[in-house]
Amino acid sequence: MKDELLEKVYSWADENGVLKPETLVVAGASGGADSVCLFHVLYKLSSARAFSIVAVHVNHMLRGEESDGDEDFVRELCGKYGIPLHVFREDVAAFANENHYSTEEAGRLIRYRCLREVADKVCASYIAVAHHRDDQAETVFLNLLRGTGIDGLCGMPEISGKIIRPLLRFGKQDIEAYIRRNGLTYRTDSSNYENAYLRNTIRNIIFPGIKLQTGTDISASLIRMQKLLRTDRDFLNGYAGKKFNDILILEENNRVVLERNELKGLHPAIAGRIIRIAWERVSGSLKGLESVHVDMVLDIVSKEGNRTAELPKGVTAAAEYNRVEISARASREKPGPFSVRLEVPSTVDLPVFKIRMESGIFSAEEFSEKFGRIEKPRENSLTQLFDYSKIKEGIYIRNRKPGDIFFPYNSSGRKKLKDFLIDQKIPVSMRDSIPLLADGKNIVWVIGVRTADNYKVTGSTNTILYVNVMKLND
Repeated sequence: MKDELLEKVYSWADENGVLKPETLVVAGASGGADSVCLFHVLYKLSSARAFSIVAVHVNHMLRGEESDGDEDFVRELCGKYGIPLHVFREDVAAFANENHYSTEEAGRLIRYRCLREVADKVCASYIAVAHHRDDQAETVFLNLLRGTGIDGLCGMPEISGKIIRPLLRFGKQDIEAYIRRNGLTYRTDSSNYENAYLRNTIRNIIFPGIKLQTGTDISASLIRMQKLLRTDRDFLNGYAGKKFNDILILEENNRVVLERNELKGLHPAIAGRIIRIAWERVSGSLKGLESVHVDMVLDIVSKEGNRTAELPKGVTAAAEYNRVEISARASREKPGPFSVRLEVPSTVDLPVFKIRMESGIFSAEEFSEKFGRIEKPRENSLTQLFDYSKIKEGIYIRNRKPGDIFFPYNSSGRKKLKDFLIDQKIPVSMRDSIPLLADGKNIVWVIGVRTADNYKVTGSTNTILYVNVMKLND
Protein backbone atom coordinates (compact mmCIF):
# COMPACT_ATOMS: atom_id res chain seq x y z
CA MET A 1 0.00 0.00 0.00
CA LYS A 2 2.86 2.37 1.03
CA ASP A 3 0.81 5.59 0.96
CA GLU A 4 0.18 7.34 4.28
CA LEU A 5 -3.30 8.59 3.41
CA LEU A 6 -4.29 5.21 2.01
CA GLU A 7 -3.02 3.41 5.10
CA LYS A 8 -4.87 5.79 7.40
CA VAL A 9 -8.16 5.22 5.55
CA TYR A 10 -7.55 1.46 5.74
CA SER A 11 -7.05 1.73 9.54
CA TRP A 12 -10.11 4.00 9.82
CA ALA A 13 -12.23 1.38 8.06
CA ASP A 14 -10.99 -1.27 10.51
CA GLU A 15 -11.70 0.96 13.53
CA ASN A 16 -15.25 1.64 12.40
CA GLY A 17 -16.14 -1.74 10.92
CA VAL A 18 -16.89 -0.43 7.42
CA LEU A 19 -15.75 -1.28 3.88
CA LYS A 20 -16.06 -4.94 4.79
CA PRO A 21 -15.32 -7.83 2.39
CA GLU A 22 -18.05 -8.75 -0.09
CA THR A 23 -19.90 -5.45 0.42
CA LEU A 24 -20.81 -2.86 -2.18
CA VAL A 25 -19.97 0.86 -1.97
CA VAL A 26 -21.77 3.58 -3.93
CA ALA A 27 -19.37 6.50 -4.41
CA GLY A 28 -20.26 10.01 -5.47
CA ALA A 29 -18.10 11.07 -8.43
CA SER A 30 -18.25 14.72 -9.46
CA GLY A 31 -14.87 14.80 -11.20
CA GLY A 32 -13.40 17.37 -8.78
CA ALA A 33 -10.18 16.88 -6.83
CA ASP A 34 -11.85 15.58 -3.63
CA SER A 35 -14.07 13.22 -5.58
CA VAL A 36 -11.18 11.84 -7.66
CA CYS A 37 -9.11 11.32 -4.51
CA LEU A 38 -11.95 9.37 -2.87
CA PHE A 39 -12.54 7.37 -6.04
CA HIS A 40 -8.88 6.38 -6.28
CA VAL A 41 -8.61 5.55 -2.56
CA LEU A 42 -11.66 3.30 -2.74
CA TYR A 43 -10.35 1.66 -5.91
CA LYS A 44 -7.00 0.89 -4.23
CA LEU A 45 -8.67 -0.41 -1.07
CA SER A 46 -11.28 -2.48 -2.91
CA SER A 47 -8.77 -5.19 -3.83
CA ALA A 48 -7.12 -5.20 -0.39
CA ARG A 49 -10.45 -5.32 1.45
CA ALA A 50 -12.45 -7.29 -1.17
CA PHE A 51 -15.37 -4.88 -1.63
CA SER A 52 -16.92 -3.56 -4.87
CA ILE A 53 -17.61 -0.03 -6.11
CA VAL A 54 -20.41 1.58 -8.10
CA ALA A 55 -20.02 5.26 -9.03
CA VAL A 56 -22.75 7.90 -9.31
CA HIS A 57 -22.39 11.19 -11.19
CA VAL A 58 -25.02 13.93 -11.07
CA ASN A 59 -24.90 16.48 -13.90
CA HIS A 60 -26.48 19.59 -12.32
CA MET A 61 -26.96 21.21 -15.76
CA LEU A 62 -25.84 24.56 -14.33
CA ARG A 63 -22.69 25.27 -16.36
CA GLY A 64 -23.57 24.15 -19.88
CA GLU A 65 -20.61 22.62 -21.70
CA GLU A 66 -18.52 22.63 -18.54
CA SER A 67 -21.07 20.39 -16.77
CA ASP A 68 -21.15 18.07 -19.77
CA GLY A 69 -17.35 18.01 -19.73
CA ASP A 70 -17.43 16.88 -16.08
CA GLU A 71 -19.80 14.07 -17.03
CA ASP A 72 -17.53 12.95 -19.89
CA PHE A 73 -14.50 13.03 -17.58
CA VAL A 74 -16.20 10.79 -14.99
CA ARG A 75 -17.31 8.38 -17.73
CA GLU A 76 -13.70 8.07 -18.92
CA LEU A 77 -12.41 7.70 -15.34
CA CYS A 78 -14.84 4.88 -14.56
CA GLY A 79 -14.10 3.21 -17.88
CA LYS A 80 -10.37 3.32 -17.17
CA TYR A 81 -10.77 1.53 -13.82
CA GLY A 82 -13.64 -0.73 -14.85
CA ILE A 83 -16.09 0.78 -12.34
CA PRO A 84 -19.86 0.71 -13.15
CA LEU A 85 -21.32 4.22 -13.41
CA HIS A 86 -24.85 5.63 -13.00
CA VAL A 87 -25.35 9.12 -14.46
CA PHE A 88 -28.21 11.48 -13.58
CA ARG A 89 -28.98 14.69 -15.48
CA GLU A 90 -30.93 16.93 -13.12
CA ASP A 91 -32.18 20.49 -13.64
CA VAL A 92 -31.04 21.80 -10.25
CA ALA A 93 -31.97 25.43 -11.01
CA ALA A 94 -35.57 24.49 -11.82
CA PHE A 95 -35.84 22.31 -8.71
CA ALA A 96 -34.49 25.17 -6.57
CA ASN A 97 -37.02 27.66 -8.00
CA GLU A 98 -39.98 25.31 -7.67
CA ASN A 99 -39.20 24.39 -4.08
CA HIS A 100 -37.76 27.73 -2.86
CA TYR A 101 -34.31 26.31 -2.12
CA SER A 102 -30.96 27.93 -2.73
CA THR A 103 -29.11 26.39 -5.68
CA GLU A 104 -26.55 24.99 -3.21
CA GLU A 105 -29.17 23.27 -1.08
CA ALA A 106 -31.10 22.00 -4.11
CA GLY A 107 -27.94 20.43 -5.52
CA ARG A 108 -27.17 18.75 -2.21
CA LEU A 109 -30.67 17.31 -1.87
CA ILE A 110 -30.65 15.99 -5.42
CA ARG A 111 -27.19 14.43 -5.07
CA TYR A 112 -28.16 12.51 -1.94
CA ARG A 113 -31.45 11.45 -3.50
CA CYS A 114 -29.61 10.02 -6.52
CA LEU A 115 -27.00 8.30 -4.34
CA ARG A 116 -29.69 6.68 -2.19
CA GLU A 117 -31.68 5.64 -5.24
CA VAL A 118 -28.69 3.76 -6.67
CA ALA A 119 -27.73 2.35 -3.26
CA ASP A 120 -31.22 0.91 -2.85
CA LYS A 121 -31.22 -0.43 -6.41
CA VAL A 122 -27.90 -2.28 -6.11
CA CYS A 123 -28.32 -3.18 -2.40
CA ALA A 124 -25.17 -1.27 -1.39
CA SER A 125 -23.91 -1.31 2.19
CA TYR A 126 -22.33 2.15 2.03
CA ILE A 127 -22.63 5.52 0.30
CA ALA A 128 -19.21 7.21 0.24
CA VAL A 129 -18.93 10.98 -0.13
CA ALA A 130 -15.76 13.07 -0.35
CA HIS A 131 -16.13 15.62 2.45
CA HIS A 132 -12.82 16.54 4.08
CA ARG A 133 -11.65 18.49 7.14
CA ASP A 134 -11.92 21.91 5.48
CA ASP A 135 -15.52 21.12 4.45
CA GLN A 136 -16.18 20.23 8.08
CA ALA A 137 -14.88 23.60 9.31
CA GLU A 138 -17.02 25.44 6.75
CA THR A 139 -20.09 23.44 7.75
CA VAL A 140 -19.59 24.21 11.44
CA PHE A 141 -19.15 27.92 10.65
CA LEU A 142 -22.27 27.92 8.45
CA ASN A 143 -24.27 26.31 11.25
CA LEU A 144 -22.90 28.87 13.69
CA LEU A 145 -24.15 31.70 11.44
CA ARG A 146 -27.60 30.07 11.37
CA GLY A 147 -27.81 30.00 15.15
CA THR A 148 -27.47 26.26 15.65
CA GLY A 149 -27.30 24.29 18.89
CA ILE A 150 -24.61 21.86 19.96
CA ASP A 151 -25.61 19.27 17.33
CA GLY A 152 -24.94 21.71 14.49
CA LEU A 153 -21.60 22.69 16.00
CA CYS A 154 -20.59 19.01 16.02
CA GLY A 155 -20.60 19.10 12.22
CA MET A 156 -20.82 16.11 9.91
CA PRO A 157 -20.31 12.61 11.33
CA GLU A 158 -17.82 10.25 9.71
CA ILE A 159 -20.53 7.59 9.59
CA SER A 160 -24.28 8.22 9.52
CA GLY A 161 -26.36 5.19 8.59
CA LYS A 162 -25.14 4.11 5.16
CA ILE A 163 -23.27 7.35 4.52
CA ILE A 164 -19.53 7.24 5.16
CA ARG A 165 -16.94 10.02 4.86
CA PRO A 166 -13.53 8.31 4.62
CA LEU A 167 -11.65 11.59 3.99
CA LEU A 168 -13.14 13.68 6.81
CA ARG A 169 -9.94 13.50 8.89
CA PHE A 170 -7.83 14.92 6.04
CA GLY A 171 -7.36 18.51 4.93
CA LYS A 172 -7.46 19.90 1.40
CA GLN A 173 -3.66 19.94 1.33
CA ASP A 174 -3.53 16.22 2.17
CA ILE A 175 -5.89 15.47 -0.71
CA GLU A 176 -3.96 17.60 -3.20
CA ALA A 177 -0.69 15.91 -2.12
CA TYR A 178 -2.26 12.47 -2.67
CA ILE A 179 -3.37 13.49 -6.16
CA ARG A 180 0.14 14.69 -7.02
CA ARG A 181 1.77 11.52 -5.64
CA ASN A 182 -0.46 9.33 -7.74
CA GLY A 183 -0.40 11.44 -10.92
CA LEU A 184 -4.18 11.89 -10.96
CA THR A 185 -6.10 14.44 -13.01
CA TYR A 186 -9.36 16.12 -12.12
CA ARG A 187 -11.82 18.81 -13.19
CA THR A 188 -12.08 22.26 -11.63
CA ASP A 189 -15.56 23.67 -11.08
CA SER A 190 -15.41 27.33 -12.12
CA SER A 191 -18.29 28.17 -9.77
CA ASN A 192 -15.97 27.45 -6.82
CA TYR A 193 -14.44 30.88 -7.42
CA GLU A 194 -17.80 32.68 -7.55
CA ASN A 195 -18.80 34.17 -4.22
CA ALA A 196 -22.53 34.12 -4.95
CA TYR A 197 -22.73 31.02 -2.78
CA LEU A 198 -22.34 31.49 0.97
CA ARG A 199 -19.99 28.56 1.36
CA ASN A 200 -17.70 30.02 -1.31
CA THR A 201 -17.76 33.38 0.49
CA ILE A 202 -16.68 31.67 3.70
CA ARG A 203 -13.94 29.70 1.93
CA ASN A 204 -12.62 32.47 -0.31
CA ILE A 205 -13.15 35.64 1.73
CA ILE A 206 -14.07 35.17 5.39
CA PHE A 207 -11.59 32.48 6.44
CA PRO A 208 -8.62 34.08 4.63
CA GLY A 209 -9.68 37.47 6.04
CA ILE A 210 -9.70 36.16 9.62
CA LYS A 211 -6.23 34.69 9.14
CA LEU A 212 -4.94 37.91 7.60
CA GLN A 213 -6.32 40.10 10.39
CA THR A 214 -5.64 37.86 13.41
CA GLY A 215 -3.13 35.25 12.31
CA THR A 216 -5.60 32.57 13.43
CA ASP A 217 -6.28 29.48 11.33
CA ILE A 218 -10.03 29.55 11.92
CA SER A 219 -10.47 26.12 10.30
CA ALA A 220 -8.18 24.50 12.85
CA SER A 221 -9.95 26.29 15.72
CA LEU A 222 -13.36 25.19 14.50
CA ILE A 223 -12.24 21.57 14.17
CA ARG A 224 -10.86 21.59 17.73
CA MET A 225 -14.14 23.03 19.02
CA GLN A 226 -16.16 20.54 16.99
CA LYS A 227 -14.28 17.59 18.46
CA LEU A 228 -14.67 18.84 22.05
CA LEU A 229 -18.37 19.51 21.59
CA ARG A 230 -18.91 16.10 20.00
CA THR A 231 -17.56 14.46 23.17
CA ASP A 232 -19.95 16.50 25.34
CA ARG A 233 -22.85 15.91 22.94
CA ASP A 234 -22.30 12.14 22.92
CA PHE A 235 -22.33 12.04 26.73
CA LEU A 236 -25.53 14.11 26.96
CA ASN A 237 -27.25 12.00 24.29
CA GLY A 238 -26.23 8.79 26.03
CA TYR A 239 -27.56 10.02 29.37
CA ALA A 240 -30.79 11.25 27.76
CA GLY A 241 -31.26 7.85 26.12
CA LYS A 242 -31.06 6.14 29.52
CA LYS A 243 -33.52 8.61 31.07
CA PHE A 244 -35.86 8.14 28.10
CA ASN A 245 -36.02 4.41 28.85
CA ASP A 246 -36.54 5.15 32.55
CA ILE A 247 -39.61 7.35 31.98
CA LEU A 248 -41.05 5.50 28.97
CA ILE A 249 -44.56 4.20 29.67
CA LEU A 250 -45.50 2.94 26.23
CA GLU A 251 -44.16 2.85 22.68
CA GLU A 252 -46.30 1.49 19.85
CA ASN A 253 -47.71 2.42 16.44
CA ASN A 254 -45.95 5.78 15.97
CA ARG A 255 -46.83 6.69 19.53
CA VAL A 256 -44.61 7.34 22.56
CA VAL A 257 -45.95 7.91 26.07
CA LEU A 258 -43.71 9.31 28.82
CA GLU A 259 -44.13 10.04 32.54
CA ARG A 260 -44.95 13.73 32.73
CA ASN A 261 -43.74 14.48 36.26
CA GLU A 262 -40.44 12.70 35.65
CA LEU A 263 -39.89 14.60 32.40
CA LYS A 264 -40.77 17.88 34.09
CA GLY A 265 -38.18 17.26 36.79
CA LEU A 266 -35.27 16.86 34.37
CA HIS A 267 -32.84 19.59 33.31
CA PRO A 268 -34.03 21.20 30.04
CA ALA A 269 -30.84 20.01 28.29
CA ILE A 270 -31.87 16.40 28.99
CA ALA A 271 -35.65 16.87 28.72
CA GLY A 272 -35.22 18.47 25.29
CA ARG A 273 -33.15 15.55 24.09
CA ILE A 274 -35.80 13.13 25.33
CA ILE A 275 -38.41 15.00 23.29
CA ARG A 276 -36.14 14.66 20.25
CA ILE A 277 -35.78 10.91 20.85
CA ALA A 278 -39.56 10.56 21.07
CA TRP A 279 -40.01 12.65 17.91
CA GLU A 280 -37.54 10.48 15.99
CA ARG A 281 -39.29 7.28 17.15
CA VAL A 282 -42.65 8.67 16.02
CA SER A 283 -41.70 10.42 12.76
CA GLY A 284 -38.78 8.22 11.69
CA SER A 285 -36.34 11.13 11.45
CA LEU A 286 -35.08 14.13 13.40
CA LYS A 287 -35.73 16.35 10.37
CA GLY A 288 -38.46 18.93 10.79
CA LEU A 289 -38.12 19.34 14.56
CA GLU A 290 -36.63 22.68 15.60
CA SER A 291 -35.82 24.14 19.01
CA VAL A 292 -39.05 26.15 18.95
CA HIS A 293 -41.02 22.89 18.73
CA VAL A 294 -39.07 21.31 21.59
CA ASP A 295 -39.77 24.42 23.68
CA MET A 296 -43.51 24.11 22.88
CA VAL A 297 -43.57 20.57 24.26
CA LEU A 298 -41.59 21.45 27.37
CA ASP A 299 -43.97 24.37 27.93
CA ILE A 300 -47.15 22.23 27.93
CA VAL A 301 -45.41 19.66 30.14
CA SER A 302 -44.48 22.27 32.75
CA LYS A 303 -47.89 23.97 33.00
CA GLU A 304 -50.84 22.70 35.02
CA GLY A 305 -53.76 20.84 33.45
CA ASN A 306 -54.17 18.97 30.19
CA ARG A 307 -52.60 20.68 27.17
CA THR A 308 -51.66 19.89 23.57
CA ALA A 309 -49.20 21.24 21.01
CA GLU A 310 -49.31 20.68 17.26
CA LEU A 311 -45.92 19.84 15.77
CA PRO A 312 -44.76 19.43 12.14
CA LYS A 313 -45.50 16.28 10.08
CA GLY A 314 -48.93 15.82 11.66
CA VAL A 315 -47.43 15.00 15.07
CA THR A 316 -49.18 16.07 18.27
CA ALA A 317 -47.82 16.34 21.80
CA ALA A 318 -50.44 15.94 24.53
CA ALA A 319 -49.75 16.43 28.24
CA GLU A 320 -52.62 14.78 30.13
CA TYR A 321 -52.51 13.97 33.83
CA ASN A 322 -49.11 12.33 34.49
CA ARG A 323 -48.54 11.34 30.87
CA VAL A 324 -47.00 13.01 27.84
CA GLU A 325 -47.99 11.42 24.56
CA ILE A 326 -46.23 12.23 21.29
CA SER A 327 -48.03 10.62 18.40
CA ALA A 328 -48.51 10.75 14.65
CA ARG A 329 -51.94 11.42 13.20
CA ALA A 330 -52.51 7.81 12.10
CA SER A 331 -51.96 6.46 15.62
CA ARG A 332 -54.53 8.90 17.03
CA GLU A 333 -57.41 7.75 14.86
CA LYS A 334 -60.14 6.58 17.20
CA PRO A 335 -61.36 3.01 16.72
CA GLY A 336 -64.93 2.78 15.51
CA PRO A 337 -67.65 1.16 17.62
CA PHE A 338 -66.71 -2.44 18.27
CA SER A 339 -68.64 -5.19 20.02
CA VAL A 340 -68.46 -8.98 19.88
CA ARG A 341 -70.37 -11.51 21.98
CA LEU A 342 -68.12 -13.80 23.98
CA GLU A 343 -69.14 -17.45 23.86
CA VAL A 344 -68.04 -19.37 26.93
CA PRO A 345 -65.87 -21.37 27.02
CA SER A 346 -63.77 -20.02 24.14
CA THR A 347 -60.47 -18.53 23.02
CA VAL A 348 -60.89 -15.42 20.87
CA ASP A 349 -58.33 -13.16 19.18
CA LEU A 350 -59.35 -9.49 19.13
CA PRO A 351 -56.84 -7.65 16.89
CA VAL A 352 -58.70 -4.35 17.34
CA PHE A 353 -57.57 -4.39 20.97
CA LYS A 354 -54.44 -6.48 20.33
CA ILE A 355 -55.54 -9.10 22.83
CA ARG A 356 -56.45 -12.79 23.01
CA MET A 357 -59.17 -13.71 25.49
CA GLU A 358 -59.67 -17.12 27.07
CA SER A 359 -62.81 -17.87 29.08
CA GLY A 360 -64.32 -20.76 30.99
CA ILE A 361 -67.11 -21.59 33.41
CA PHE A 362 -66.49 -23.62 36.56
CA SER A 363 -68.41 -24.58 39.63
CA ALA A 364 -66.74 -23.44 42.82
CA GLU A 365 -65.64 -27.02 43.46
CA GLU A 366 -64.27 -27.50 39.92
CA PHE A 367 -62.34 -24.23 40.11
CA SER A 368 -60.77 -25.20 43.43
CA GLU A 369 -59.74 -28.59 42.05
CA LYS A 370 -58.22 -27.05 38.89
CA PHE A 371 -56.65 -23.85 40.24
CA GLY A 372 -56.57 -24.24 44.00
CA ARG A 373 -58.00 -21.82 46.52
CA ILE A 374 -60.39 -19.14 45.17
CA GLU A 375 -58.70 -15.78 45.68
CA LYS A 376 -59.47 -12.34 44.32
CA PRO A 377 -56.79 -11.37 41.74
CA ARG A 378 -55.20 -7.93 41.88
CA GLU A 379 -57.23 -5.31 40.06
CA ASN A 380 -54.55 -4.72 37.42
CA SER A 381 -54.20 -8.46 36.73
CA LEU A 382 -55.18 -9.68 33.28
CA THR A 383 -56.78 -12.75 34.84
CA GLN A 384 -60.07 -12.19 36.70
CA LEU A 385 -62.97 -14.14 38.25
CA PHE A 386 -66.65 -13.15 38.20
CA ASP A 387 -69.96 -14.47 39.51
CA TYR A 388 -71.48 -15.89 36.33
CA SER A 389 -75.01 -16.03 37.75
CA LYS A 390 -75.14 -12.22 37.93
CA ILE A 391 -74.69 -11.77 34.16
CA LYS A 392 -78.14 -11.22 32.61
CA GLU A 393 -77.71 -9.93 29.04
CA GLY A 394 -74.76 -11.95 27.77
CA ILE A 395 -71.02 -11.26 27.83
CA TYR A 396 -69.65 -8.80 25.28
CA ILE A 397 -66.17 -7.46 24.53
CA ARG A 398 -66.46 -3.91 23.28
CA ASN A 399 -65.30 -0.34 23.65
CA ARG A 400 -67.20 2.29 25.56
CA LYS A 401 -70.66 3.60 24.69
CA PRO A 402 -72.65 6.61 25.91
CA GLY A 403 -74.54 5.75 29.09
CA ASP A 404 -72.22 2.97 30.29
CA ILE A 405 -72.57 2.34 34.04
CA PHE A 406 -69.85 1.01 36.33
CA PHE A 407 -69.77 -0.05 39.98
CA PRO A 408 -66.00 -0.04 40.68
CA TYR A 409 -64.68 -2.71 43.00
CA ASN A 410 -64.49 -1.58 46.64
CA SER A 411 -66.36 1.66 45.91
CA SER A 412 -69.51 3.03 47.50
CA GLY A 413 -71.81 2.95 44.49
CA ARG A 414 -72.42 3.19 40.77
CA LYS A 415 -71.08 5.91 38.52
CA LYS A 416 -70.90 6.70 34.85
CA LEU A 417 -67.97 4.98 33.13
CA LYS A 418 -66.90 8.38 31.76
CA ASP A 419 -66.59 9.76 35.31
CA PHE A 420 -64.62 6.69 36.43
CA LEU A 421 -62.14 7.08 33.56
CA ILE A 422 -61.70 10.75 34.45
CA ASP A 423 -61.12 9.82 38.10
CA GLN A 424 -58.49 7.30 36.98
CA LYS A 425 -56.82 10.02 34.88
CA ILE A 426 -57.10 7.95 31.72
CA PRO A 427 -56.22 10.31 28.81
CA VAL A 428 -59.08 11.13 26.44
CA SER A 429 -57.05 9.75 23.53
CA MET A 430 -56.98 6.30 25.16
CA ARG A 431 -60.54 5.91 26.42
CA ASP A 432 -62.04 4.49 23.23
CA SER A 433 -59.21 1.96 22.96
CA ILE A 434 -59.69 0.31 26.36
CA PRO A 435 -61.41 -3.09 26.00
CA LEU A 436 -64.41 -3.64 28.24
CA LEU A 437 -66.12 -6.82 29.43
CA ALA A 438 -69.77 -5.81 29.51
CA ASP A 439 -73.22 -7.10 30.46
CA GLY A 440 -75.45 -4.77 28.47
CA LYS A 441 -74.74 -1.23 29.68
CA ASN A 442 -73.24 -2.56 32.89
CA ILE A 443 -69.46 -2.84 32.84
CA VAL A 444 -68.13 -6.05 34.34
CA TRP A 445 -64.44 -5.25 33.84
CA VAL A 446 -62.44 -2.30 32.57
CA ILE A 447 -59.71 -4.63 31.42
CA GLY A 448 -56.38 -3.99 33.08
CA VAL A 449 -57.84 -1.21 35.26
CA ARG A 450 -60.71 -2.27 37.57
CA THR A 451 -63.40 -4.94 37.99
CA ALA A 452 -67.02 -4.32 38.99
CA ASP A 453 -67.97 -4.82 42.63
CA ASN A 454 -71.45 -6.10 41.74
CA TYR A 455 -70.02 -9.04 39.73
CA LYS A 456 -67.43 -10.13 42.27
CA VAL A 457 -67.11 -13.71 43.49
CA THR A 458 -68.40 -14.20 47.05
CA GLY A 459 -68.74 -17.13 49.43
CA SER A 460 -72.19 -17.83 48.01
CA THR A 461 -71.05 -17.92 44.38
CA ASN A 462 -71.85 -21.27 42.73
CA THR A 463 -70.67 -20.65 39.16
CA ILE A 464 -67.41 -18.85 38.37
CA LEU A 465 -66.60 -17.11 35.10
CA TYR A 466 -62.84 -17.28 34.51
CA VAL A 467 -61.38 -14.79 32.01
CA ASN A 468 -57.72 -14.52 31.01
CA VAL A 469 -56.41 -11.82 28.67
CA MET A 470 -53.09 -11.99 26.81
CA LYS A 471 -51.54 -9.30 24.68
CA LEU A 472 -51.07 -10.12 21.01
CA ASN A 473 -47.78 -9.28 19.33
CA ASP A 474 -47.94 -6.61 16.59
